Amino acid sequence: MAVQRLNRDRLVAIAHGYVAENGLDALTVRRLAAAADVTPGALYKHFRDKRDLQRALADSVYATIDLDGLGLDSPQADQIIECCARMRQAMLGFRDGGRIVAGSYAPFAATVAISTTLRKLLAPLVIAPFDAGDIAFALRNFTLGFVIEEQAYLALTASGEWDGLVAKVRAGSPSTSHSGSDGVAILSGDRDARFRAGLAAILTGTVE
Repeated sequence: MAVQRLNRDRLVAIAHGYVAENGLDALTVRRLAAAADVTPGALYKHFRDKRDLQRALADSVYATIDLDGLGLDSPQADQIIECCARMRQAMLGFRDGGRIVAGSYAPFAATVAISTTLRKLLAPLVIAPFDAGDIAFALRNFTLGFVIEEQAYLALTASGEWDGLVAKVRAGSPSTSHSGSDGVAILSGDRDARFRAGLAAILTGTVE
């Protein structure tokens, strides 16, 4: 393979393309090198290992979030929900986007920007004894978890496995077969509304 001069951003884009085709679990630094047509050694000046690569991928996901118009000068609860909704949409824009971001703790600009924005929206609204950082962490984790479950559902639906799994769940738990609030109903129904309802539940009693 001929060593090409590729910058970090281009390699991140190639990595996202690889994940789109093969999934996050299949991604390794060596496989990224093959996809980029370079030697593995050429990548290590950009990424120490897969975790470092994943942090770069996570930051590039967050970089797609439009933070304009969120009203940092006069925050309201609706703007907090909108901020989280934009986080969700950004992650849904990438295959395995939720899993890419989860646990990455990327120390890069876009990640810092969304975290700072969420805390600034919360700071003047949080009710004691709660703290803006604690509520921001809860909202972020709910958003991540929802997206991970959502993308798993979408993958199972695309592969034709969902209906069979649901049938087994229903057979094993008949008491939930007509529930409108179990996980199956939430994922297969209006996910936008359910997502916002979950955020509202976290904010109820914690913000003004």
